[in-house]
Amino acid sequence: MSKLLLLEQDPQANQAMRLTLQRAGHQVRAGRTVADGIRLLEAAPHQMTILNAALPWSESREFLRLLAEKGLPVLFLTAEKDNVNHLRAMYPTCCEVLVTPADSGALLEAVASLESLSASTLTFGALRMDTVSRRVTMSGRRLTLTAQEYELLHALMACPREAVTRERLLREAWGYQAMGITRTVDVHIQRLRRKLGAAWIETVYRTGYRLSPAMG
Repeated sequence: MSKLLLLEQDPQANQAMRLTLQRAGHQVRAGRTVADGIRLLEAAPHQMTILNAALPWSESREFLRLLAEKGLPVLFLTAEKDNVNHLRAMYPTCCEVLVTPADSGALLEAVASLESLSASTLTFGALRMDTVSRRVTMSGRRLTLTAQEYELLHALMACPREAVTRERLLREAWGYQAMGITRTVDVHIQRLRRKLGAAWIETVYRTGYRLSPAMG
């Protein structure tokens, strides 16, 4: 079960959803404003945010930026069916949308679906990788990668704050156990840079490569 942060401005809906989620075994911290959300986010870690999209956008935008920086999935609640695609496109990290009013079963199903989706998704800044479908997007735009480029990027996204050695990248992308032919990694990294943008991948002297912290 997950640690959830719930932001719903309507007190009755807030209480009803909190009780539903707690009875299903989730740990829930609830608030009614974006300010509550920022305070709770700073106070203790959580794994998913449930956010009513009707909260003021001028405040929610900064809150969503903080959530995206941490790579946290978001379940949006909206009463407007026409908003579904917009909300999905707006948040760069893993997200789902639940149209309200919805019963307790639909809420729990949406949370479970997002848990599953989040487990198979790697994110770094505007980059998103679905490890099940092997689909990679940047700011919602799909990238066309070769098998080796995908595996190289997967290795970098799996440990985005670390320098990954050429030898490890060689094993990840080609399965080679023998060392000494790492020049092929450099060639494919250059091709990957052309597709992502040169600023996305840093060369770490005498080691290998890593995703640029500035892009995350």
